[in-house]
Amino acid sequence: MGRLGAEDSSTGPRRSSRPRILWIAAAVVAILAVVVLWAAPRLQPATGTLVVVAAGRSASDQRQLIALPFPAASYDHIRFRGDVERVSVTVTAGQVEPLLLGIDAGNLIPGAVYAGNDEVNLGLGELAGKFVPMPSFDLVDHSSRAFNSSTTAGKDVVIAAFHTTCHETCPLYTALFFQLAKRVPATVTLAEVTTDPDVDTPAVLLDYRNRLGATWELATGTREQVASFWKTFGVDLATGDTHTSTLALLDRHGYIRLVYRGAPSIGNDIPPSLVTSLSAAGLRQLASGGDGWGAPDVLQSLLTIAGPEQSAQPAGGHAPGFKLASTGGGTVSLAALAGKPLVINFWRGDCPPCRAEMPLLQQRVGPQSKVQLVLINWGESAEAARSFLSRVGINQGSLLDSDLAVGRAYGVAALPTTVFVRSDGTIERRQVGELDERVLTAELSNLVSQ
Repeated sequence: MGRLGAEDSSTGPRRSSRPRILWIAAAVVAILAVVVLWAAPRLQPATGTLVVVAAGRSASDQRQLIALPFPAASYDHIRFRGDVERVSVTVTAGQVEPLLLGIDAGNLIPGAVYAGNDEVNLGLGELAGKFVPMPSFDLVDHSSRAFNSSTTAGKDVVIAAFHTTCHETCPLYTALFFQLAKRVPATVTLAEVTTDPDVDTPAVLLDYRNRLGATWELATGTREQVASFWKTFGVDLATGDTHTSTLALLDRHGYIRLVYRGAPSIGNDIPPSLVTSLSAAGLRQLASGGDGWGAPDVLQSLLTIAGPEQSAQPAGGHAPGFKLASTGGGTVSLAALAGKPLVINFWRGDCPPCRAEMPLLQQRVGPQSKVQLVLINWGESAEAARSFLSRVGINQGSLLDSDLAVGRAYGVAALPTTVFVRSDGTIERRQVGELDERVLTAELSNLVSQ
């Protein structure tokens, strides 16, 4: 390989031709520079913005490493200090794509690479120890097919403790599953797992399922397998009406996100065959409304843990118009907000990620003179919305989408949902799920630069 600046010793310098050569070289360079400046915008590939964030094992141990234009394309791995981790990263032209790296002692934590808003939000929770992973389990269903960590991977799972000889709260859980089965999406698995494997063999579960007309999974296993499964939730094996009533939600990444205890509130929506199977204590639970939680609470929790999903309405196009009542009195229309970039946030007071991101929104968007924050409460009363805003110290009113019509027009399927609207009224982007500060900063930069 040649050395830059090396002189050929076999020939002396040719002083008479050097100025001419230098002049020609300078001219060629100048022409090439003009050509490059003219062609570069045409040759440069479309780019998005890749925001790379590093995080350690605590919620405060986070740092943005770099934010840079990156060619729009799909990538399947990253390399960090010689470590290679496979991850699906899609950089879209004109959009921000966050990438989170879990770092411990200066090295990449195996498997701790997250791309996209939903994965990044999940990763921050996982790295900070907020979520507890579900240990591997190995059970069988009512047809003796595998029901284990592999068959449930990639789906949100609702699991309830029950056994077929229980006549108190177990029939109420089964009634709850009838209600959930009508409304959960195909990405959710419903499963009742026995706490009495000695009695509840696959054949017994299949007969129980057929008699009731259930459509979800019923699972069992050996005594050791079932005991190991329920140990995670503090539930002991049981017989008769002695048991710990429990329902748990697992997210699609295999983490335990919520655990309900006690008897659910069923109302009058319960099959007669289950009513007749209830003991006197079970009938009292049914009449009293159990412990106050029911299908609506479970469904809302599923929306919360589902993470960002592809919106039904893609980015682009004009933001749908609206005219909504405000918690401060009067009404506000989208037309009245025209000409200014908007951050429209759909929220509810009973949505934990909504509560978590609200102070961030007010802090980062409020002082931005060029961007306006629009809060839209999804389906709660004015009193409930005002009470929530007061409790969390938000000094801004909220619009009220009482009949959910505006949220549906904006493609809201889960909360929170934030819609970034350009000053010309077109939608820049949607974020479904809790906002990360760095992503919000990048989106605000995009809005004010257009």
